[in-house]
Amino acid sequence: MADRAADHWRIGVLSGTGTALKRTIPALRESELCRVSVVHGRNPDRLRAAAQHAPHAKLVTDEREFEELAAHYDVVFIGSPPFLHPRHIALAVRLGKPILCEKPLVSRPDDLAAVVDTLSGHDIPFMLAHQLRHQEAVRHISSLVTGGELGVPVAATLQWCFRMNHDAPNARWKADPARGGASALTDCGVHCLDLAAALFGHPESVAASAHSVKSASTMDTVVVLLSCGGLPVMVVASQQGHPGANDLTITFSDGLVQAKGMLGEAALPAVTWTQGSATTTRSFDPVNLYRAEVEDFCRSLSNGHSVGTTLADAVAVCATVFAAEESARRGETVTIKR
Repeated sequence: MADRAADHWRIGVLSGTGTALKRTIPALRESELCRVSVVHGRNPDRLRAAAQHAPHAKLVTDEREFEELAAHYDVVFIGSPPFLHPRHIALAVRLGKPILCEKPLVSRPDDLAAVVDTLSGHDIPFMLAHQLRHQEAVRHISSLVTGGELGVPVAATLQWCFRMNHDAPNARWKADPARGGASALTDCGVHCLDLAAALFGHPESVAASAHSVKSASTMDTVVVLLSCGGLPVMVVASQQGHPGANDLTITFSDGLVQAKGMLGEAALPAVTWTQGSATTTRSFDPVNLYRAEVEDFCRSLSNGHSVGTTLADAVAVCATVFAAEESARRGETVTIKR
């Protein structure tokens, strides 16, 4: 557990002018638990935009300045693209601060061992910012999976597709395998893999098929079949697919769970499950997932109870991504190395 210097947790955002500016910094403006106190970014104009959501935050354009302001934040939120995570995680470890890092942990196999080595031997709280876990709907679905009232799980499907704008600034690194990874699995697909791990456990093997709809150098569409303790789980991820079926479906021996729109940026409003001929729908209060993931991490620093993606989870999901990409290239099932 960690301490805080004020009545709220102060968040220092490292690389805060990309995804963090779009989602995390605005989400924390109304938080009663957390405050953004320092924002780092290379673009002064985008830093000024961040200041509109965090008017009292100190703004810096240099990583050295961010380190020098360490007394002004309790937690480091790493908002950079995954190819920068090894460097930024090493920076946060030097500071000895709790780390909340954007997903995925890394996008390249060679970086995974380096990050694990950096974090090993340090008693520093770490969580990966997978927003989907931080909602009541996921906890309810998990209880249906383990509760037995619908029988045993028979199969599951998770899908996240979207149409990537190749003219957007982040498309330059997302479509570059040396920076964004070899496939859509390090983008939208990693959400599916993390949620599958949360619900069904980490898979032992994977078979994948992939192709490219638009990208010249990456596999922008991937279909994955996981074996999670013998349970077949299918994941569909595409950076060029229509988002209309971004759902989670779980078939049981005696029932069915359907979470329409589960895979997305907004919290799931309702879950429907069928048992025999009876169908039940449970609705959930709206929640900002990007605020919830930060608040949940900060609560865990006080109470020691984590509800998010641990380092072990993050490493296992990366191993699954790389095994799936290997499977797609080789055209055969691959055992996942831990």
